[in-house]
Amino acid sequence: MLRALRDFNLPKLPVTDLDVFFGLLSDLFPGLNPPRKRDLEFEKIIESSCVEMGLFNEEKFIEKVV
Repeated sequence: MLRALRDFNLPKLPVTDLDVFFGLLSDLFPGLNPPRKRDLEFEKIIESSCVEMGLFNEEKFIEKVV
């Protein structure tokens, strides 16, 4: 549940709200911080699509697309 809440909402939040968001998560799930699940094959497809479309394939952008 923690991973889903974090990974789904994190790319949508402005930087100014991150401290509050992580504070809420740590209150709900004390001591937990599972790594983000990644689909590297899907991320490579996004990267190649960015190159084809002339977009910057920065990690944060790819994270938001995923």
